[in-house]
Amino acid sequence: MLPVVRVLQLVNEMKETAPPAQVLKYFLSRTLVMGISRCAAIVPENLTYRFCICLTMLAYWCLPGFRRLARHHLEIAFGKEKSPEEIEAILRQTYVNYGRNLAEFFMLPYKSSEWIEKRVKFNDPQWHIRTQLEKGKGVIGLGGHFGSWELVSARLGLHKYPIVIIVKAQRDAIFSKFVMDTRTKWGNEYIFRTRGIRDECLRQLGMNKILALVADQNVSRFGIFVDFFGRKASTATGPAYIAMKTGVLIVPCFPARNQDNTVTLHVLDPIPLRDTGNFDEDLVHNVQLCSKAIEDFARRHPTEYFWWHRRWSTRPLDDE
Repeated sequence: MLPVVRVLQLVNEMKETAPPAQVLKYFLSRTLVMGISRCAAIVPENLTYRFCICLTMLAYWCLPGFRRLARHHLEIAFGKEKSPEEIEAILRQTYVNYGRNLAEFFMLPYKSSEWIEKRVKFNDPQWHIRTQLEKGKGVIGLGGHFGSWELVSARLGLHKYPIVIIVKAQRDAIFSKFVMDTRTKWGNEYIFRTRGIRDECLRQLGMNKILALVADQNVSRFGIFVDFFGRKASTATGPAYIAMKTGVLIVPCFPARNQDNTVTLHVLDPIPLRDTGNFDEDLVHNVQLCSKAIEDFARRHPTEYFWWHRRWSTRPLDDE
């Protein structure tokens, strides 16, 4: 539980900007989550993993709408190459993996730095990230919604990588604050995606930092339609646009769980951006390359991907 003095400080910070019901909701949810985290820090890890897997499997059975949504997306991605039984097996294992991710999120606030270091491995055989930082140019880390990212980001913070992670604020501002309190504990820097964010991204790259961007969610406005698993998807242009403007490399970085339940962050080869002098055409081509990198990793590790995103909800005007 939070110390009483800190609780009073938070109340004073919130009461001027949030209605009492929201403040109460925040502290009740925080108390519940922190209570589970406390238990997770005391009980054997296997029990925490089992408990959280039971929670996600309970969601599998009790929230059929979300289950059908994820299965539909898996059918879009693999329906032509996998049987319904294989797709169902991937779906169930995805729920199991996200139960493990949830367990690690609960355990993070009370685990030691040594525990985090043992849980996360790096696979960057060509030292792409370090090489770019040594050149003083900064680098764009292309991410996606894979695996136990909260655990991996904590490991990056402990390793003192100069990483700036661009995130979308939660709809509930108070819950967003709770999540960010947990995320920033290990020294990472986060920036909310708002108007003018591209200028801030350019500024951060100019400071020789790793700019972590994701590009695998539906973009309702200002996206570019490119293929994702053979179907047009409105896709964020940010990583490709910024790289083309600055000349920095885009290095895909995706985590995946290992058989021993550790997590490896796979740092892949930089994306070979095209530059023909026609910026608009090159942008479409390069956004497609970013999308393909995410798709390829999801094909290799389908049970690590977050299939609940409504990736194809925005359709082209000429789509039938």
